[in-house]
Amino acid sequence: MKPTPETVRPRQAVKAHERLDRMYDEIVRLDLSRNVLELDLYGYTIVHDAKPLSFFEELRATILKLGEEDRQNNKTIPLAGKDGASYLVPWLLARGRIFEEAVMAEKPLALITYLMGESCQLSSNHAHVRVQGDPPQGMHTDSPLMPDPLPDAPVASNAMWVIDDFSLESGATLVVPGSHKKRSNPPANAMEMAIPIEAPTGAVIVFNGNLWHSAGARKLPGERVGMTQYFRRMYAIPQEDLNGVISDEVIARNSPRFAHLVGRDSPYPGQDFEFFNLEGAKYFGPTSDSRG
Repeated sequence: MKPTPETVRPRQAVKAHERLDRMYDEIVRLDLSRNVLELDLYGYTIVHDAKPLSFFEELRATILKLGEEDRQNNKTIPLAGKDGASYLVPWLLARGRIFEEAVMAEKPLALITYLMGESCQLSSNHAHVRVQGDPPQGMHTDSPLMPDPLPDAPVASNAMWVIDDFSLESGATLVVPGSHKKRSNPPANAMEMAIPIEAPTGAVIVFNGNLWHSAGARKLPGERVGMTQYFRRMYAIPQEDLNGVISDEVIARNSPRFAHLVGRDSPYPGQDFEFFNLEGAKYFGPTSDSRG
């Protein structure tokens, strides 16, 4: 039977359904069903085969090299106050091609897309180098400056690349399993409820931004290197203006999804009152108001 105007689905509904189908197909193709269940139940999951181990070794060497460059240029960003030796290595996506490859790794990106939708973008790409003796990070969510109750859909979510083994003694990420469902910022005693996410070098931890989490204190000699890919809703202000520093050459050698992730087609901020540009607008539905 030929559809009548009343039976034709709105274009926005069709497009939304197609996005769900794409996410479903990726989850099945990449064998991530168990990871999706873990994300729903616990708020985090571990991917063990996102890239070869040699890729993680190259990540580590590159990050430490960039950290040394920052130190020589007096640009080191401390992670544990002025007296601590742990430090942050920022702006990675603009500092090496390997970070482009990491952000487009299929399995972590498919899980982030499950959590955040295809419209999500990168807020930042940092490395964290933690050393013995520095205090743990405070327990928090990735919904900065937001009062309770937090939105059910996370404002941000993370992919943490385990470049050195994560254990309680090494300074692993600490989490309170299931806390993403509480829709609240962590209470004062949240650290007492936390467990370490123990994972070997070569793993990627994907977690819901509403999950209560922190970085643990390292108790062993040496350093623990980890890398976060911090994803945000399109409407959230990014930590790094990646679109402002990523060149057209980098955009051209990557997929269209990469361009969107760094904000190349973002509708924000509006310019010349053309608030929804043609690319960014595809993620939005029409406003529905009884007043027209």
